[in-house]
Amino acid sequence: MTATPAPTPDRIQEILDERITNFAQAAQRRFKTNDLVVVLDFREDPAELEAIARQDLVGADELSLDLKLKLSRPASELQAVHGSPAQSFWFIVIFDDDDAECGAVNASMLAPGGAG
Repeated sequence: MTATPAPTPDRIQEILDERITNFAQAAQRRFKTNDLVVVLDFREDPAELEAIARQDLVGADELSLDLKLKLSRPASELQAVHGSPAQSFWFIVIFDDDDAECGAVNASMLAPGGAG
């Protein structure tokens, strides 16, 4: 049975904005790859954005098996769901209550002229 990618969780959609996609784009240039995970940690004050190579994160012992499975493929491979892979990345949000959400993001998900 092949798992189909779930839609990006609503909690991530609510947070996703141009600042995050710009951060991801800069990280893609710095790392010279679009196979990245962007982490936004609200437990830090102020909330901290970090970019990590997906392969490095998947190898981390601290990651749950569910998250390792979700991150097993680059977000760009989900282009059938999210569109062009050019600006695709995994996005993990860690909320201040230690709850976390993860989803594949594509810059095209940002509505032009959307609320900000």
